[in-house]
Amino acid sequence: MYKSDIQFYCGERLPLINLLVYAASEGFFGVIASIHTDEYFLLPTHAFFEFIKEEDIQQTQPKTLLISEIEPGHRYELVCTTDAGLVRYRMGDVINCTRFLCRADDLVALPEEPVEIPRIPLISLAYRVGTLLDIFGEKTSEQHVMHALQQTVHQWREQGIPVDFCEFASYPRLDVFPARYVIFLELIEDEGHKIDAQQFQILKNTVNAEVDQQLRQANQIYNFMRIAKKADPLDSIL
Repeated sequence: MYKSDIQFYCGERLPLINLLVYAASEGFFGVIASIHTDEYFLLPTHAFFEFIKEEDIQQTQPKTLLISEIEPGHRYELVCTTDAGLVRYRMGDVINCTRFLCRADDLVALPEEPVEIPRIPLISLAYRVGTLLDIFGEKTSEQHVMHALQQTVHQWREQGIPVDFCEFASYPRLDVFPARYVIFLELIEDEGHKIDAQQFQILKNTVNAEVDQQLRQANQIYNFMRIAKKADPLDSIL
């Protein structure tokens, strides 16, 4: 998500790759599949993995799936049992199952024998449990909000307002009805340029509507929630 910003400071000729391993203090769970992808191989020899479907994450005792039962295109919370004493520990990491490695893939050389190759899932990290804006199950992620803010800033720049995205923080305001998101947005001026009072007033007058519209496009479930009036338009604070 922040790769383009980091690339700006490192230079375009310096390749950026993910961490070579997917690990935590709880254990060693995967290795990077290729420097050209954000996918990892899971390592079932280092831990016993179970998976909770994304829609069941909020349950206290959700049903789990084995590594052979997960499907590409779906998200799961990772559960692990290790030889260090962790038993069915919920990691809080939500992963994407992107695909299963097969002989047709050229990521690694597979042996000619045996013919039967176990299905090896490739996964990418989606988000951490607890970091979502989630009022009615819409699961608005950091990526959704970031995309909405960047698109809003892009529109302002097209209007000749010399600002760029810097940082944001957000939370769901639940003490009002209907509930709404609150987003704190920090902007920076382009080097050598200053925005005037009129331009700043344009930002203040348009920020709520622009960000809300972009977020509705980024997350269709949030859009449905807004149409059903289960949530009020968000508040964006500059």
